[in-house]
Amino acid sequence: MSGTLPRDRFITASNVISIVRGVMTLPVVWALLSHQRTLAIGLCVVAAATDWLDGYVARRTGTVSEWGMILDPVADKILVGAVVVVLVMQQILPLWFVGCVVGRDVIILIGASYASSRNHVVLPSLMSGKLAVSAIALTGVVSLAIGGPSFELIIVSCSLMAVSLWQYAMRLHGLLR
Repeated sequence: MSGTLPRDRFITASNVISIVRGVMTLPVVWALLSHQRTLAIGLCVVAAATDWLDGYVARRTGTVSEWGMILDPVADKILVGAVVVVLVMQQILPLWFVGCVVGRDVIILIGASYASSRNHVVLPSLMSGKLAVSAIALTGVVSLAIGGPSFELIIVSCSLMAVSLWQYAMRLHGLLR
């Protein structure tokens, strides 16, 4: 990778992969609402693979960009948020858990927007955030597969959400001092 980021590049292979993940929200939600669990689980697995793939492609091709640092987590939040909302509507996940997922994401988006407007910087995702999203996704897929909540995975997801939110808050605090 070169020494400078292609900060203004929007159309890159990795960004297209992130956009595809965000668009995959529609068929995943459709499959869930149509009670096609196997299809929904398969689409979620493909979406999870694209989450890994976009970062790999960006690093491998030297096309890490500010757009990618925005598109990747937004695609994650759209897909995971939509899935957990549908799963609460179908009484597969508890409402309080979905409130934690959506609340955390809203707080992170507000903090990132504030940092961007104040310091003109796009903050990359933290590993703890990636782990939290992966745990939430796994919680949703396993709960969907078993037809009800996996409380062990809910506990893991909530713990990782708390750690990641704390780390995002500390990073924002440090940036704004």
